[in-house]
Amino acid sequence: MLGVQVKFEQAKLDNGTILESEAFAQGDEVFIVNEDERIPVPKGEYAMEDGKVLVVAEDGIVGEIKEAEAQEEEEAEVEQKEEVEMEQETKEPKKVVKSISEEVFFSTIETLTKKIEELELALQPKEEVEEVVEEKVEMSAEPKETISHNPETETIKRGFRMSPQKRITTQDRVFRKLANK
Repeated sequence: MLGVQVKFEQAKLDNGTILESEAFAQGDEVFIVNEDERIPVPKGEYAMEDGKVLVVAEDGIVGEIKEAEAQEEEEAEVEQKEEVEMEQETKEPKKVVKSISEEVFFSTIETLTKKIEELELALQPKEEVEEVVEEKVEMSAEPKETISHNPETETIKRGFRMSPQKRITTQDRVFRKLANK
């Protein structure tokens, strides 16, 4: 642009991808060279041909460059930690854990129901409890009085009425005849 030319260094990854940067130092921009276009390298760790590992902190910006051996040692430590955790998890069978958790769950439910019953009894006045006990009446097989029909309480059924302003349709006539029968 202003006569200033910037020379870029190129490096290859293990898979043959060509990367381009000013100096491959921390904070420099790094790009993937793909024919005529340059694409910023996505965030992550990339193994290079010379045995180093390129760590990209943000898209297109070099975080650090470290030796591959250090990376392998870190991976080995992580794997060892995972193995130790897996061994600890397999020591307690799932059935034992499940039965213990079920016992705790059901025992808490029982204690809670007992407490609820105690609270309900404590909230009820003693008089009401005694009245309920006194009101119990024995029922005999046959009733003392017979129940008979009372015709005086019969309701008067009225026919189907329509508004005087409404036109009578065929449906209305059918309903009227049904109501009369």
